[in-house]
Amino acid sequence: MIGKHHVIVETKRLKYEFDIKRNITVILGDSATGKTTLVEMLSTYSRIPMKTGIRVESDVPCVVFSDFGSDWAAALRLIENSIVFIDEDYPFVFSQDFAELVSGSSNYFVIITRRPLYNLPYSINEVYGIRTSGKYHYPEQIYHEFYNIYQDVDIEPLDKKYTFYIEDSKSGFEFYRNAFGDSICRSCEGNSQVAKKINSAEEDNIAVIADGAAFGAFMEDLLGVIDDKQRVILYLPESFEWLILRSGIVKIDGLDEILSRPEDHIRSEEYLSWERFFTALLQHATEMDPVSKYSKLKLQPFYYSGRNKQAILDVMPEEIKKLALGEE
Repeated sequence: MIGKHHVIVETKRLKYEFDIKRNITVILGDSATGKTTLVEMLSTYSRIPMKTGIRVESDVPCVVFSDFGSDWAAALRLIENSIVFIDEDYPFVFSQDFAELVSGSSNYFVIITRRPLYNLPYSINEVYGIRTSGKYHYPEQIYHEFYNIYQDVDIEPLDKKYTFYIEDSKSGFEFYRNAFGDSICRSCEGNSQVAKKINSAEEDNIAVIADGAAFGAFMEDLLGVIDDKQRVILYLPESFEWLILRSGIVKIDGLDEILSRPEDHIRSEEYLSWERFFTALLQHATEMDPVSKYSKLKLQPFYYSGRNKQAILDVMPEEIKKLALGEE
């Protein structure tokens, strides 16, 4: 499946309205926040759509996974080109087997959970809670909306002396090390190690750079550490490859349109995360040029030299550049 899909689920008393645009969407939250009610409404509508007073509007099928004793994997493989909603009662969503099924599936998955799904590379921008909105002020209908839980996690820097902890240990880290300097860059050796590295860090002021497209499962751990370390700021772009593409140093036909609406170009059955799509796009565009050929294992000097380095830096927020380069 591909593209952004607008979904409305409503009765005379309740209304949910939201967009789904990636293959993995996670809904977090405690009881009584409307998560299970949404799934129950969709499930009821799928069984008896004409007699429930429930209206569902979507350009693709919305399917609720139900386990009636059959194998969950076999049941999910029967569903195609749909938005699949999975409630929090199913432990298989935490398994590697489920992650492998999602990889290559033509479906989008909306997973309700109270715990991170460490086996799935989902975006910090697709982790939501549900809240009652003031959009409707009359008593006949209650409007429920999705809100991004991690949209306001950045912490303002207190001064310019920061050490950068980079999620990556390979090409991304090599760029930051060359651009910012060895003395202020540390590698976390992967996204699962970021919170641990920050928790044991000796520096007073820390800036974390990680690939937001696949960091959703690790945000809760990281924010728990930041609670005890007040001088931490976060920079979480889609991915390092996305930064390169945004910089314009690699010429690709239609790139501006791709970057403005990635969901219209990333098929769920081909790419488990947007980070993988951006990597494949960059690798394909540079594969015939030995000077710019991109590899995640070893970064060519093309990317961290002269104008190209500056072009990539210019994509970053000004406060990040100032901290890294020691500017006032």
